[in-house]
Amino acid sequence: MNIQALAEVAEKKMSLSTGGVKDFRETHLELFKKKGLAPFDVNSYKYTNLSSFFEGLDYTPYEPDDSQIEKYQDERFTNIMFVDGVLQNQKINIPGLNLTGLEENFPLLYPELKETHGVSHLHHSLLATGIVLEVAKNTIIEKPIRILNLITKSGLNCATVFIKINSNSKVSILEENTDQSVSHGLINETYLQVEQGASLEHVQLTHAGATGLTHTSTYAYVKKDATYRSVILNLSGKLNRQNVKMELLESGAHGESYNLYFTSGSEQSDLNTCIEHKAADTTSNQIAKGILDEDSKGIFTGKIHIHPHAQRVAAAQLNKNLLLSKKAQVFSEPQLEIFADDVKCSHGSTTGQLSDDEVFYFQARGIPADKARTLLAQAFGIEIVLKIQNTLLKQRAQEFVMQALKNKFHLGGAK
Repeated sequence: MNIQALAEVAEKKMSLSTGGVKDFRETHLELFKKKGLAPFDVNSYKYTNLSSFFEGLDYTPYEPDDSQIEKYQDERFTNIMFVDGVLQNQKINIPGLNLTGLEENFPLLYPELKETHGVSHLHHSLLATGIVLEVAKNTIIEKPIRILNLITKSGLNCATVFIKINSNSKVSILEENTDQSVSHGLINETYLQVEQGASLEHVQLTHAGATGLTHTSTYAYVKKDATYRSVILNLSGKLNRQNVKMELLESGAHGESYNLYFTSGSEQSDLNTCIEHKAADTTSNQIAKGILDEDSKGIFTGKIHIHPHAQRVAAAQLNKNLLLSKKAQVFSEPQLEIFADDVKCSHGSTTGQLSDDEVFYFQARGIPADKARTLLAQAFGIEIVLKIQNTLLKQRAQEFVMQALKNKFHLGGAK
């Protein structure tokens, strides 16, 4: 779909909104028509041409089987479901947890929707439904929350999520993107506020079909003595583009970013992160890993930015990639921007293939080479899953990761 076709999709969906939301959407639709898909930073998209991916999507008529939607519910979690961009349920009876719709909160929230690049303009022009999720002060939500974006038919959809974790509260949230193997574009934006002393574990899992395009932007603002743990698992899809911006705003704020991406065939995964240390005595840790096969491509662009007054900061960043094919490509750009004197920072990047010596070590102990490669790849990827602290989230993530390793890479020799 070209720029004109994308704009026409937004215009057709304009009737779903009224009042301030409709005015907001119309404004951004006009901006999108003028700017197209121009990125906010050319360098951040230099390995990913979004126009070519949108134009390459093959949209075909498809009628979903509504009876199959129920199978996507998982009673282990508190489920909030979007189907083709439409919110399915808006009532949660959990003490200390409040769920409301986007439209009723829009006058207060729209200033947060301030990104001005092309994809964000497109997202804003499609802004029909969304949710605001708030956890009250001094509240521990034991049961994880699962926000599911399910695509059942071809088209272009967006989801918008605002999450506020008030002071001294704790919660675990899973955002999951999947489809019924239909060609589509999904553009998500998630905004998170983690207030003083609060703790948020946020897992984002994408397992789309071979023609799925997912573009996700996440903005996290972390206050004094609060912890934000981000775990991103991009396991399949034609293109997965992930923008993450984490701002550590006050002393004691701690941020963690753990990322795992799988690609095979002609798939592409593009992870762009920026961790902003805006206050002294803040800490962060980032590990990103990729496993790539065939003609696929993986991109990691990670920046840690330490502001001049942010003294006594400790930050670490590492990107590691495992190539299973000589044709797979990796572009890795870890970056440090340090404008303070008293800091402790490190970054690094490694890319390579499975070690023949390690495979031989297994063979010498009676383990076949195919099985050895499987075990080594599992150990490489599962490190990221083990960073998840919530037991249920870790279990669900591990199920998908192990299945993807088996089905996508055929490391054990089984087709």
